[in-house]
Amino acid sequence: MRITKKPNPRHIMKIEIEKKYEITHSDLEIIKNNCEFMETKIIKDYYLDTDEYILVKNNYHFRMRNGLYELKIPSYDKQTHLDSSKEYDDEDEINEQLERFNITLDDVEAKIWVETNRTIYRYTYKDYEVSFDIDDYKIGSRYEIELLLDDDEGIDGNKIIEDIRSQLWLTAPISLHWWKMINAAMHQNIELYEILAEIQS
Repeated sequence: MRITKKPNPRHIMKIEIEKKYEITHSDLEIIKNNCEFMETKIIKDYYLDTDEYILVKNNYHFRMRNGLYELKIPSYDKQTHLDSSKEYDDEDEINEQLERFNITLDDVEAKIWVETNRTIYRYTYKDYEVSFDIDDYKIGSRYEIELLLDDDEGIDGNKIIEDIRSQLWLTAPISLHWWKMINAAMHQNIELYEILAEIQS
């Protein structure tokens, strides 16, 4: 589920606040019955890192999504299961962030990949337009509740998400942090899987 405000074309870095949930028949029917269908699309993600996995070890998520780079620097609250991430999609800005590790885009390569079939529904909540992102991929499924902001506006993202869930009577359990990556690594890259499993624990 994504909540967006009008984008600022001069602002490269965005703040992403999200929670991920397992898909249940009940929640899926509520979403379909209360929201407007928007589109279904295929997302191809290649997760990038160095041979030493310096990015994932420092909690940086770097991927190429449908041919475009995306760098997310997340913070995860284990109590609320809320992800809050700074997100960059400009190559110059990404290279500036990678300088911390003395690397550039030229020093990373794909370590795992995930193809996702995403179905998007739209729902109006107060002054926000909300999108429910329902993801089906080879090794699982989930849906996301996401607020995408131009900057940190002091919003209590967890309260907004829980208010929406309460309003719609959504009850699906949390999908674990990084579960999509962990599942993919389990089948494609055992070294990365062991790193992610240790971080998750």
